[in-house]
Amino acid sequence: MIPIGICTDFTNLPEARALGYDFAEVPLCELAALSDNYFDEFAAWCAGSGLRVAAANRLLPEGLSIVGPDVRATELHAYLTKAFGRLKRLKARVAVLDAPQARTVPEGCDFPQAWRQLGNFLRLCQSHARENGLVVAVEPLRKTECNLLNLVSEATLLTGLLQLGNVGVAANTAAMAMAAEPVTALSQTGSTLCHVHIEHPLTRRMPREADGEDYFKLLRVLKRSGYPGGVSVTCAKCVDFKSDARSALLCLRQAQRN
Repeated sequence: MIPIGICTDFTNLPEARALGYDFAEVPLCELAALSDNYFDEFAAWCAGSGLRVAAANRLLPEGLSIVGPDVRATELHAYLTKAFGRLKRLKARVAVLDAPQARTVPEGCDFPQAWRQLGNFLRLCQSHARENGLVVAVEPLRKTECNLLNLVSEATLLTGLLQLGNVGVAANTAAMAMAAEPVTALSQTGSTLCHVHIEHPLTRRMPREADGEDYFKLLRVLKRSGYPGGVSVTCAKCVDFKSDARSALLCLRQAQRN
C-alpha cells in the first residue's frame, strides 16, 4: 500500500502519530530556523516517537528568490547546506520545491531567463540533495499562486531535460484539478514522480469521504504506474486538525482497500 502522510507544523506531530499516519511532512524553512538546541530536541523526539519525518515542504524562507533580479546564490547555498543537512539527520527522503513567492517572475522580467534561473537553482539543489541523500521534488502550483511552472507535464519536461538524479516531480492533485490536468497525467511522469500532495481542489480542505473527489482513481493510477513514493494530505483551510486528519486518513485508507 502507498504510505500516507500529512503536512503539518511541529505542534500537531504527536496527534499525527496517534492517528496512525505513516509519515509526517514539515515546513523546511521553519525547521532550518530552529536553534541548534531546539533542533537537537526535535530530532531526538522524532527518533523516539515512531513517526518518521519523511518529507518537507515550504522549501525556502521569505525573502529568498530563485528567479528575477534579486537572486542571491551565496545565501541560497548557505541555506540549503543547513536545511538539507537537518533533513538528513531526520532521515527524510523528499524536499518539495513549492516556494510560490520565490519562483514568481516579477512583472517586466524575462520569462526565458526565469526558466534558466529555475534550472540553475535546481542544479544547485542537485548538489546539496545528492550530498544529503534527498530528492528535490518540483511542485507545479496554481496560476493564482505562481506564474512559473503550473502543470505536472511542465515539471516532467523540465526534469527530463535537466537529467539531475536527485531532482524529480511532485504533484498536487488540487492544482491539477484546477488546471484541468487529468489524474492520468501522473502515469506519464515515468520515474520522475517522487511525491504527491492531495487536498480537495475547491474547498482546499483535507480529503473526506463523499466530498465529491475520486481518491480511489488517484491511488489506482499511482499503483498501476508503479509509483514508489508516498501521498501527503495537505490543506489550505483546516477547521479542526484532529477531526480533519482522522477523516482524511480513513478516507484514503478506504480508497486503497477498494
